[in-house]
Amino acid sequence: MREKLKKGLALCLAACLSMGGLVGCSHFENTEIVLTTGLTEKQLFKVGSSVCTLPEAMIYVADYQTQYESVYGVEMWEHDFGGITLEEYVKNIIVSQLASMKAITLLAKDYEVELTEAEKERVKKAAEEYYKSLSARAVEYMGIERGDAEKLYADHVLSRKVYQEITKDVNTEVSDDEARIITVQQIRVDSEESGQNVLERLEEGKEFLTLASVYSQDSQLSYTFGRGEKEAAYEEAAFSLEKEAVSGLIEGEDGFYILKCVDNFDREATEANKVTMVERRRDEIFGKVYEGLIANTPSEFNGRLWEQVHFEDLGEELQGGFLEVYSRYFEE
Repeated sequence: MREKLKKGLALCLAACLSMGGLVGCSHFENTEIVLTTGLTEKQLFKVGSSVCTLPEAMIYVADYQTQYESVYGVEMWEHDFGGITLEEYVKNIIVSQLASMKAITLLAKDYEVELTEAEKERVKKAAEEYYKSLSARAVEYMGIERGDAEKLYADHVLSRKVYQEITKDVNTEVSDDEARIITVQQIRVDSEESGQNVLERLEEGKEFLTLASVYSQDSQLSYTFGRGEKEAAYEEAAFSLEKEAVSGLIEGEDGFYILKCVDNFDREATEANKVTMVERRRDEIFGKVYEGLIANTPSEFNGRLWEQVHFEDLGEELQGGFLEVYSRYFEE
């Protein structure tokens, strides 16, 4: 169940920065959670000079709450999942995402990044559309004004532009072989003797999958993967096979393997993997800059204020379309 919830979280607000694995990094892991004198009553946290107010955070709360209640129902918030309630877990994710975004905006001046007049105008229109979509009860629950949505949209756009500027020179060339995705069928046995026995039966003309269903110690018989996902000996053998070819006996960490190549070049999956590999390169470049920023940036967090936030049952009156509006204005 915990893994299912994690996947739901990733899908729910994956668009918040559009910058891969950096979205969920936790900025406040080593920050003392106290009511600090440096924050006003509505300021939830400060990263350097970048401030996140409680109303801004409540916009994220509404998006998460709407998404999760539509799937799991309102009764899920207080359920315990390994020592933490779903409400607590989601609140932690919200703060981490907001802290990441707010921190990234601090780099805008260093990289001479700012919003264009056209972007500022779209920010205003997006904020107006979002704010008008909220019921009076939702506005009261969230404690927001239109300016709060406008500020949050502006930070979203600015942080994304900073990321793009920092990673603009990344090498986007990826060869077919680097990104190649293949599919193999597999038989795993626990001894060399068992493996040789299977090979002999294959030489006699027995079907690979028939033998796999009898001898393999893994219930899964087919695997699709790219380079770097398997141990070295396994990968070398798998990527050297032509379509329909069968390997010899491969010694691995968890036993002995025999492979049959089903597809030695999945074109569609390979093209998708090229995109993933380039994004990974971008994240690596950006991550070094981001880590340096965080290591040298003080932060304050108003834990007592955040503890007062609870997901209330507003039924259909709670709308969580902040990121939906964002995608229409800035991602199409």
